Amino acid sequence: MAGPLAKYAFINAKLRARISNILPDETFGQLEKAVSIDAALTLLRDTAFAVLETVYSATGDLRQAELELLKKEIDLYKDIRRHVHPDSLELIETLLCQFETDNLKNAIRIFFDRQVRKRPADAGEHYIIYERIVHDIPFDIIVNARSFDEVAAACEGTPYRSIIRKFGPTVEADASLFRMEVALDHLYYERLLAAIAKLDRKDREIAMRLAGVEIDLQNINWIIRLKAFYDMPLQAVLATIVPGGLNLNKAVIHELYQAQNVTSILHDVVTTQYPGLSAMLSGKASDLASRLLLIRRILDEILKHEIRRILSGYPFTIGTVLAYFALKRNELKRIRTILNAKQYGIEPERIESLF
Repeated sequence: MAGPLAKYAFINAKLRARISNILPDETFGQLEKAVSIDAALTLLRDTAFAVLETVYSATGDLRQAELELLKKEIDLYKDIRRHVHPDSLELIETLLCQFETDNLKNAIRIFFDRQVRKRPADAGEHYIIYERIVHDIPFDIIVNARSFDEVAAACEGTPYRSIIRKFGPTVEADASLFRMEVALDHLYYERLLAAIAKLDRKDREIAMRLAGVEIDLQNINWIIRLKAFYDMPLQAVLATIVPGGLNLNKAVIHELYQAQNVTSILHDVVTTQYPGLSAMLSGKASDLASRLLLIRRILDEILKHEIRRILSGYPFTIGTVLAYFALKRNELKRIRTILNAKQYGIEPERIESLF
């Protein structure tokens, strides 16, 4: 069995160099202050994101530029897949499935709007990735399907087929994709945790901790949004919660959903696990929007803390790979958010609240 040095020496050096090239906060500050989307794209001209200006200049279509950005992110994972040790391949494949799941959900939404909601077709099919991500899925058949049976048949040989068959009737009865999309998200996290469980002990501990933090953050974010914007009943919310989080059990989630002062629920998690962030809990949050922004900032800082812990620790583990993916995901999210804000004329001081 290969040791840690043999597994990770090459990929660690490769990724450390790439991490050093991630856009600094100063660049994002300049992007936020840009007077227009064209000015923002000009700032990216001498970076790895120059293709965005090229696509936008040719098409005037920001969604088309974002699609190219998404393809670049997928290519990034595929490139890393070529260099990791075989012991880590299943985990990288599973991480790629997150993009495939999102692409599948987008394709199903187009089918759903056309066939179930009877809405006229729009240009949505132009923003689907039709190339193979992990499985051979004919997304063109899905967007043009006439029934969920056809959608399920197009997913033959993939783990998605059974979910589509199971929830198709529910979607049609409720005229909502919510339950199917939740089930697809759960499938992704189940497969992620299963892939992590197959790693050796050191890699497993690191990967499980980072995945657990991300699941906690995802769950908290869902709870806040479902409470604030949909006022869903508690049991319906609990059904959306992904198991496998690091710090949050059902009792805490139950209290979190019912609490008026959300930061008080995070108090124990922050003070015990991330004491350096305790000062953030005293931040002023007079209205709903301010509370959500405060929570989002705390969650972002928790994730950054975990990434710093990985990058400052023993280097020859899967942690460097996962930290790099998390940093790149955040970089690309910030770029997409800023460009959309410029497209819609959102003031620079409001952009941070969108991250």
